[in-house]
Amino acid sequence: MKFLHCFCVVDSSLRILWVGGDWDDFALRNGGTSILANDVLATRLTDYITDNATAGTVQQMVAAVIDTQGSLRMDYRCDGPEELRRFRLTIKPMKDGRVIMVHELRDAIRLDPPMGAWSFDPAAQSRKCSVCGLVHAPDGPWIDPTLPGVRHPPLVRYTVCPSCITRIELAIAGILDGAEAGEVGELILKAGFSRT
Repeated sequence: MKFLHCFCVVDSSLRILWVGGDWDDFALRNGGTSILANDVLATRLTDYITDNATAGTVQQMVAAVIDTQGSLRMDYRCDGPEELRRFRLTIKPMKDGRVIMVHELRDAIRLDPPMGAWSFDPAAQSRKCSVCGLVHAPDGPWIDPTLPGVRHPPLVRYTVCPSCITRIELAIAGILDGAEAGEVGELILKAGFSRT
């Protein structure tokens, strides 16, 4: 996969005002023919997030950046069946209660063998963390589906795992407590970077 940057400007209600970079290329490579730049402008970012936990987390991060005029960084995973992909999200303040969200591909590792393909199903028993990419079967631990011997569930519903919720809450609390207006108070939130 080529070096990738996707940009998105949103207001405090998460209305998408502008997208750029490799947005359309990434959408098309991942089956997102309905979320091309011209299709998403003036809609809300949360229209494309399937679960309340992830939507609420994004809203909290954007609100913290707007309130403090500081910046927030978060590493996350956005894997495909054949590739482990590590991204960095940087949220920076802009004028008039807007922020720019920059998604930067940091690393991509070809999986051999690939994970099985999966689909979103709101009724699925298995869950997948939107931040670290770990999966959770009923009554099991959260586990990295790219590890040898681990099978990715074919149907998942998305959420934010307890570990990532804690780390995000700490990052948001840190930026709210430590940033002064006009300063860039960046916090790095590491998540799901354990594969060797």
